[in-house]
Amino acid sequence: MIANYKKINLTKLVENIAFSQVYLLSNSSPYEHSLRVSLISNLISREMNLEKIQRIDLYHASLLHDIGAFSNEVSLLLEFNCRKEMNLENHAYNGYELFRDVPFFETTAYIIKEHHNENTTNLLSRIIFFADEIEIQIRSNNFTKPKEVQAKAVSLFKDKRTFKEVLDAFIAVSRNDAFLFLLKDLNELKKENSNLVGDRFEILSSEELNSFAKSIAKNLVDAKSEFTKLHSIDVTYTAVSIAKAMGFSPMDCQKIETAGFLHDIGKLFVPLSILEKPDKLSGNEWLTMKSHVYYTYSFLNSLGLDKEIVDIASFHHEYLDGSGYPFGLEGNNLSILQRIMTVSDVYAALRQQRPYRTDRLKHDDAIEILEKMAKNGKIDMEIVKNIPYDLLMLWEY
Repeated sequence: MIANYKKINLTKLVENIAFSQVYLLSNSSPYEHSLRVSLISNLISREMNLEKIQRIDLYHASLLHDIGAFSNEVSLLLEFNCRKEMNLENHAYNGYELFRDVPFFETTAYIIKEHHNENTTNLLSRIIFFADEIEIQIRSNNFTKPKEVQAKAVSLFKDKRTFKEVLDAFIAVSRNDAFLFLLKDLNELKKENSNLVGDRFEILSSEELNSFAKSIAKNLVDAKSEFTKLHSIDVTYTAVSIAKAMGFSPMDCQKIETAGFLHDIGKLFVPLSILEKPDKLSGNEWLTMKSHVYYTYSFLNSLGLDKEIVDIASFHHEYLDGSGYPFGLEGNNLSILQRIMTVSDVYAALRQQRPYRTDRLKHDDAIEILEKMAKNGKIDMEIVKNIPYDLLMLWEY
């Protein structure tokens, strides 16, 4: 076992995933809703003197509570009258499914699962249930006075005995105008959330980090679209196989494995309409598509990961001749592990189905294209020569 430990900021991971809803849906309302629900939940949890770990779990779950909703459901979730016609527990269960197998998020997943179950025994789920209802009411009725909000909360929850403690805490924290000011100013709201809760860090071994990164790739990144299904896993498999064939150390192979799993996390910020467009992308659409590598860079840096892993993951569209993106780096600024990731990403993309190409290319055809790119000075020929032929086994799904 390689004794190498990393610290990762799980709260920043959650905040980034929550923020990606703005890009996924081209609509900031779901994100704004999750922010307001998180503030109400955090204020209640502080008033109830919950333990810090509970409050952090609650914050994470409140930011992600609607993550399981399909795009055509989200606008309906935010409308009081439309919600009456929906089975609200469906998206709650979908959110649970996304996170239940992600290390460190088992508790968060269960809170999400129960957040529309009025009879749940989970206190944190009840708090989100309450905060979710109150946020919808405040926005729907455009309340401008704390007493109006409190009166509505009392009318909704006074007869629900299991919510008495939550209701009492809410009445205590919503007495003044500052409560409504915060709900209207999202920048101040974010600051207040940070002050109320703080970040959660975990110390992971290299093996644990790999397992964590793989679960993020599988459950969140590759699951976003049918055309990205297994892509992160395939790129990683390819990159590690090349690195082993070239004689890299186990530690270097672990670095490229972690980076491979996370290299496309920035695609969470690319709308599905662009990811799955079967036609040629317009200029602005292509710019948005290319932005995913910058978002990978920004996202992974915020987690506190090692710079080497961040750069291997983020530079997978940089070319030796400087014609790549997002930074236009040239060969002397690209490490061998970064170059391996670039080749692996291109190889995997050629072998997989895409919206604009229904057939997967055969191994030999993909190698021919890669060799042409190498001769044109874009990628490293030595790396192309070290793509193992037995990678063919990977594509027999």
